[in-house]
Amino acid sequence: MQTFPSKIMPPKIHVIAVAFKRFDLLKVFVQSWINQTKDNWILTVIHDGLDDEFISIMKDYKQLCTDRIEYICTDRRFNDYGHSLRDIGLSNVKGDYVLLTNADNYFIPKALEFINEVFVNNSPNIVIFDMVHSHENPGERELPAYSFFETSFEYRSIDISAAIVQSNLASKVGFKDKTHDGDQSYFEDIRRLKSASAEELTIVKIHRVLLVHN
Repeated sequence: MQTFPSKIMPPKIHVIAVAFKRFDLLKVFVQSWINQTKDNWILTVIHDGLDDEFISIMKDYKQLCTDRIEYICTDRRFNDYGHSLRDIGLSNVKGDYVLLTNADNYFIPKALEFINEVFVNNSPNIVIFDMVHSHENPGERELPAYSFFETSFEYRSIDISAAIVQSNLASKVGFKDKTHDGDQSYFEDIRRLKSASAEELTIVKIHRVLLVHN
């Protein structure tokens, strides 16, 4: 396994997760970040509307990781697939890269360790990785639920949770599309932004499953 030279630090990954209820899965999700073998992450969980149970749960996690976990409740429920919450999160990105996800997913304990290996010799705009997908026939592929889902940076072949994006790109595009296809529009907006600057969009693929989508 590659390691970083002593004077080189891996980039900070800002995980922005959206939540609505499903608190048992929320606990598994947050714990999956606390369990990471590398600590170059910060986590913001945004709940869709005010909820006392969410605040109570996240308050305890905040005490465990004071400098790396924060949480927010919106003052009203948007009920738009979490997209408005993602837009809120992207307006205040704190890391070098951002990972958008739902707070009912699960990341393997070495997810960040494997991601960090990319940055020993590269500084790509986007890093993508494979996943286990909970949906039946995800991306119109004939697959049962909870099957291996091989990703690529193409329409219907990438989930919002299976990529980290350079923060300057992610914050510039925001999350404009609040429809069901907002995830795909987000990536297309990033592609268009780079095309407009006449710069090549650089993508690195990790051929490992780092995520279980629920």
